[in-house]
Amino acid sequence: MMGASHAISGAAVWVAITTPAAGFGILSVDPIERIAGAIVCAGAALLPDADHPNATIAYSVPGGSLVTGAIGKATGGHRKGMHSLLAVVGVLAAAIALSHVTFTPDGWDTAIQVGAGIMAAACIAFAVKVLHLARSWLVAWLTGIVAAGITSWFFPSHTWWLPVCLTVGYFVHLLGDFLTVGGVPWLWPIMPKPSKTVREHPIWKQLWRPFGGFALPLVGKTGSWREQLLTVAMTVYAGWGATVGFFAL
Repeated sequence: MMGASHAISGAAVWVAITTPAAGFGILSVDPIERIAGAIVCAGAALLPDADHPNATIAYSVPGGSLVTGAIGKATGGHRKGMHSLLAVVGVLAAAIALSHVTFTPDGWDTAIQVGAGIMAAACIAFAVKVLHLARSWLVAWLTGIVAAGITSWFFPSHTWWLPVCLTVGYFVHLLGDFLTVGGVPWLWPIMPKPSKTVREHPIWKQLWRPFGGFALPLVGKTGSWREQLLTVAMTVYAGWGATVGFFAL
């Protein structure tokens, strides 16, 4: 999937699991967490492509392409380690650890959620840039920092959901790529080696990718008309959910 499609899918899934009136309401959050979470989840849905030197987030900071290139080499290349269930677990663990990074100035009763602020700022910056809500990375980062700062300052107890949000967004990216012909290696670094008889089965041929794990190519190739149609539908849905959250707020 394209970057914008991934971002929209992240926002749409967050709406679906947090908004009773517009989805399943699996996760109970306040209206402000629904709205902010949709933006954060949109940005988190771009994180798996940190293994590609030409991904959107590779240009988020000077030298970013070098960092993403190094990540790609360390994880086996694009759509390898960063697109696995192992990576999802790693992101959840890292997000939880980062959420415990706080700072309490002398004389303050409430700790500043430094780690949560960093996570939110980065994801918001990624989201507003890939969705063309900001023309430059400078504006995108300023938007992310200001939004995260407001959340951390005025709503310090409203950041518990961030690790969940990041993990959901990350996992949604993998689901999106799973629906394309490229597929994802869910079990990396373990790559199943089916027998010749299994490999020649018609159903297995549709699902198995020798170098990319598994695929359920319902949307075809990246950027296909089916992907664009799905993105439009998710955009409408995410917008509806955001409107519901706004009026609830």
